[in-house]
Amino acid sequence: MLFKAKSNCYCAFCKSPRRIYRKKNISVMNIFASLMASVVLMFAIWQEFDPRAIIVFVICLAISEVFVQIRWRLAVVCRTCGFDPILYVKDPEAASAKVKLQLDLRKQDPKYLLAKPLNLPAISAEKSKALATKEKGRLVSRSI
Repeated sequence: MLFKAKSNCYCAFCKSPRRIYRKKNISVMNIFASLMASVVLMFAIWQEFDPRAIIVFVICLAISEVFVQIRWRLAVVCRTCGFDPILYVKDPEAASAKVKLQLDLRKQDPKYLLAKPLNLPAISAEKSKALATKEKGRLVSRSI
């Protein structure tokens, strides 16, 4: 459990099972790996101890932080329906547009014709009418 990189979870929108990376930032192991990479580069370039290796160490730390955050950010987005919880917290309309686009692409793609249907949230007819009169546009779950 301590060294488990991925965890099992469900999509908040379509409830499909998936695995995401748990680590959002670098850990002690990444710092140690950056230190070792900077030591190896120091001896490969200068053949002795050199204080310029501190700059190489900081650059290695920055690169590892960027890669870990990008990996986490890409893993959070659902591959099935396109739901992005980070985008949903910031801008729910943009998140719903992204899901609608993904579901429209899924509807047009022939490889999903015989695939298992998505478990999309159900909306009653009364709630659908109330939302349709209040806002312009269609609901995402009614468009499929």
